[in-house]
Amino acid sequence: MADAQSLLSLIARGYAAGREDAATEALCFILSRSDSARAALSEFLGHSGGSLPIASFSTQFFTVGAYPDMACLDDNGDPLAFVESKFWASLTYRQPVTYWKNLPDDRPAVLLFLAPASRIAGIDEGWLWHELVERLRNAGHDLGPVDEREGVLTATSKGGQRRLMLTSWDALLTMLAERTWKGGEAQACFELAELRGLARDAIKNDDPVRDAQLKRLIASAVTQLKELGWASTEGLAVGGLEGDHYARFFRLAGRTTGLRIDYKAVKKTGKPLWLWFWCTRDSRNSVPLDEVRDKLGGLAEPLKWLPQDICLPIELPPRADCETTLCAIVEELERIARIIRPDGPTDCGDPTTV
Repeated sequence: MADAQSLLSLIARGYAAGREDAATEALCFILSRSDSARAALSEFLGHSGGSLPIASFSTQFFTVGAYPDMACLDDNGDPLAFVESKFWASLTYRQPVTYWKNLPDDRPAVLLFLAPASRIAGIDEGWLWHELVERLRNAGHDLGPVDEREGVLTATSKGGQRRLMLTSWDALLTMLAERTWKGGEAQACFELAELRGLARDAIKNDDPVRDAQLKRLIASAVTQLKELGWASTEGLAVGGLEGDHYARFFRLAGRTTGLRIDYKAVKKTGKPLWLWFWCTRDSRNSVPLDEVRDKLGGLAEPLKWLPQDICLPIELPPRADCETTLCAIVEELERIARIIRPDGPTDCGDPTTV
């Protein structure tokens, strides 16, 4: 824990599932107490006609069908903006459409998403912005052209005044910190530094391709394959050599294998995750290694330090959240399993199979 970047991030690590909630509560706390921070956010969310007249903030605001992470309210308690906090979680099925529909369209209003910078650097397919716009469009809400500047993406509803905005945690918190510093609010500056530490810690350590998170995804992927009937872990466990590799061993489509994080491969190929078949005398294998080799053919990508083994890289989607990454891993492993055993998953990996 010594590498935690702030006291807040250290505490929040004990509640990893709620880091987004912790960050949102901290942001709401700071904005509610700091005049400089509130004014800065009001201007940031404003438009050519001026700042949004934000009077208060709430993380307990209920709107029809959902609770937004944070609501920015006017003097009457009506919503002017909703702020949705994201690190590596995927969008919920209500996002962004339910929140968009609950904002007024006859006066300026904003739906702002905060996310890691690596999830928002582009507007093409695969980026978070594209997913937000597509979900709105599919629900009948069209947006005008996107305005992309200084790490902020913005688009306005066609014929209305609602705006969708997307920016990074670092960009927003840096802007707020600069404003509170100029305003002489030392306490707010300190609190923003704490929040920035929490955000950076969550972004770094919960990244799907980070070691600890990837190990959790491996465990989840193997569990899903077992539920699909393609895999068995009976008699097999986790193994590895520190600094060399980590592997979750299991039987896939009747053949003993390992889903392996190879640290040498990361440095040499940039690909951390590999499906690894090796020569084993496991009597439970129903598919010979030579047959696996023939069926997989060109899918294999030999690693120099494992010349006799069959190694297949499992491509991880770039810029993806954890759920998308997990789905990609499971789909690829299931595809490989079907190549090895085209007749389907029935009894695949069963320890009684010979």
